[in-house]
Amino acid sequence: MKIILIATIALLLFSCNNDTNKASIVNINATTGEQNLIVVDQDYMKAKEIASEEGKLLFIDFYTTWCAPCKQLDKFVFQKDSITQILSKDFVLLKYDAENDTIFHLAKKHHVSSYPTAIVLNQDGYVVNRKYGFLGDDFQTLSQSVMDFTNEAITLDKGNKYLKGYSNTIEETRYPQFYIDYVNRTNTKPQTSSIVEFLNSKTDFFKEEDFTPLFYFGQFAPANVGDIIVKDKERYFDLYGKQDVELLLFFITSGKFSKAIAENSQEKYNEAVAFAKQALSQDWVDDILPRFEIDLLKAQNKWDEVFTLYEERKNRGDLSEGELNHFCWGVYKNCDDKEVISKAVAWMKELTERKPEYLYLDTYAYLLYKSGDLKKTGEVIRLGLKTAEEEKVSAKSMEKLLKKL
Repeated sequence: MKIILIATIALLLFSCNNDTNKASIVNINATTGEQNLIVVDQDYMKAKEIASEEGKLLFIDFYTTWCAPCKQLDKFVFQKDSITQILSKDFVLLKYDAENDTIFHLAKKHHVSSYPTAIVLNQDGYVVNRKYGFLGDDFQTLSQSVMDFTNEAITLDKGNKYLKGYSNTIEETRYPQFYIDYVNRTNTKPQTSSIVEFLNSKTDFFKEEDFTPLFYFGQFAPANVGDIIVKDKERYFDLYGKQDVELLLFFITSGKFSKAIAENSQEKYNEAVAFAKQALSQDWVDDILPRFEIDLLKAQNKWDEVFTLYEERKNRGDLSEGELNHFCWGVYKNCDDKEVISKAVAWMKELTERKPEYLYLDTYAYLLYKSGDLKKTGEVIRLGLKTAEEEKVSAKSMEKLLKKL
């Protein structure tokens, strides 16, 4: 993979009992004399019952077994007594595998599609607060991010504030079948026509069972759906929170841009720009427009202009090594402009001299191959194979290229 995903996030610790659907019992820490955090694995009804009995909020940690950020936070933050003992005063923790949702349907109800996602419910089962990941890569920043979120939830609950659009009951049958099948992993390739037909049948999305699938599949929304949300944006804010409504509008906006770029349509691209400026805050617009502008230029095969934009970022110092590598891999895959290829080769030469890591050497080798410098390609491949062995990573990509020489 040439895309280095910048992940955010995770939440809390593993229960010390690994049996499914069991909770750690309420006990006293032998060292501190304080109550331990009660942790329930997967069993929503049990966790809800305990939280009610204890008079506490329910903190739901949606994770997956393959989620690296989830494991990182669990290891480096939420197995720390200093954190869990603070949380134990106000929370019961439910660790919920979002890919095992056929019994309690929490991932469906809360449209969970990124991991980890954290949700806090009050004692009546209503959503008080929600967060998609926690920023930071060390104990101090990660723990502070979690504590900021939980403190905010406590404050909101004391003010009797919660998201009014979500009920405190779960009825799976209220959702369209394509959504149920997708979240249950029984059909992860729903027909776009089914999604569009469902969305087109709605005149508004005030009901939870309509808003939830729309949030999940917002990128497929027909043109009029975005207008429906924008028209009553403040009401949707009140029902589902500003965070989720702004994210939904971003998904819808992204869908409009993606369609315009796929069709290489300047007219539709201009319409997407106009919608973005109407639907999103200025911060959102300033962030996303340059990215979509680059994607359109790529679709138009204007790689010289794309390179200039990336060069400006590089000169300003706001182009990360990962982004540079990803761009250069895109040049290898899609660009035939010899001058741009030559410049990308120079960039990767500079990067690999500074950081001779396998991921970067792989991109460099492929670019050299595309440029026609087979001798240098061989040299970089040999270095890359040695580096892969040292880093203990797969070298299949370079081995494949080696066979082409």
